[in-house]
Amino acid sequence: MNESRVLGITDVLSQGSQLEYTVPEKSLERVGAFVDAQRSGSNQNAPVTPRLSSTVMLLRERAHPQDGSSFAVFMQQRASSMAFVPDAVVFPGGSFDAMDDTYEIPWEGPSPSQWAQRMGCSEDTARRAFVTAAREVFEESGVLLARRKDGSELLNLAGSEELQSARSLLVGHKLAFGQLLSDMGLVLWTDLFCPCAHWVTPPSEPRRYSTFFFRAKMPQGQCADGKTSEAVRTGWANPEWLLEQQRAGALLIMPPTISNLCDLTQAQNVTEACAQRQTIHVYPEPTRKEDGTLVFRSVVR
Repeated sequence: MNESRVLGITDVLSQGSQLEYTVPEKSLERVGAFVDAQRSGSNQNAPVTPRLSSTVMLLRERAHPQDGSSFAVFMQQRASSMAFVPDAVVFPGGSFDAMDDTYEIPWEGPSPSQWAQRMGCSEDTARRAFVTAAREVFEESGVLLARRKDGSELLNLAGSEELQSARSLLVGHKLAFGQLLSDMGLVLWTDLFCPCAHWVTPPSEPRRYSTFFFRAKMPQGQCADGKTSEAVRTGWANPEWLLEQQRAGALLIMPPTISNLCDLTQAQNVTEACAQRQTIHVYPEPTRKEDGTLVFRSVVR
């Protein structure tokens, strides 16, 4: 790797760039053992297969912009009891559920094959990533990124007992997301989403995810409530403020989230942040530098 062209986790990434960032201190022993075993050829265990997952950056304009930021992003701090990245500040999201394949999704906007071409993945992966994104953001924040069949917006979702009951059934894996949409006469309008990044957890980790990152403008007439057992705190925040808190050690934010927050700071408003773009792919691999430092490296695709 050409050291003079290497970008860090707080740099804006693009296809063809080279990324390198330091392995977190709490992971040094495990990652070091993985790298050393690979070098010696003694590592006989294949890496865990990543699970498909999606996460959504809900964005809204700020009525009274402060510190030069005109918009905010909805975040949640994961509970300390969570098995994966406890206490971390993240965007709403989660893993693909096999139930999502059991019921046809009412779909409008670009087709799964069109999205697949833009996202650089298979048609099935694109479809599942979109459905997972929509379902998870509804489960964790109460925001439903869908419209009525005639294209009109949804209003007063918080006051709908039927939808809140369906939300509980989704969380309990007792209802397919496609069935919820069909029963309510709703359609997943995929033009509400902007896929922007895809990160795969390094092979040294015991839990691995193949995560697609989406951006979405907060729909009018809805509110994000953050009523989820997975988080202890939720709310809207300035991306630059979140990064400042991370640098100060006040918030735990994982590298993929840091990278996406840094990219958000380049936008002037929500419309610009959600403008169409190609999806970048990041596949971090652990390695030990000549001076012994452990880092994760990836060529961004």
